[in-house]
Amino acid sequence: MSATTNTKKTNITLTLEPEQKQLLEQAAALRCLTVNEYLLLIALDAASEETAEPEVIVASDRDWEIIESAILNPPAANEALKAAINQY
Repeated sequence: MSATTNTKKTNITLTLEPEQKQLLEQAAALRCLTVNEYLLLIALDAASEETAEPEVIVASDRDWEIIESAILNPPAANEALKAAINQY
C-alpha cells in the first residue's frame, strides 16, 4: 500500500518592470534556480526572519539596574561620537 499526499497549491502574481524581472532572472541563474524557485526561497527566508520569535534575555536585578541607569543617564557624547554625528 502506498501513501499519497493530497496537497493543494496556490499562486501569487507579481507585476514587475522589465528591469526588475531581468534582475531576478540573473539572480536566480546565479543559483541555478528558476525565478519561481528563487523567489520562493528568498521570500520564505525573509518571512521566517520577520516572524521569528524574539529572544528572551533574563537580567538579574543588579544587571537590570545597570541597564536602566545607562538608559536613564546616558554618558555625554565623546569627541568621536560628535564627529560621527557631524559627518552624517
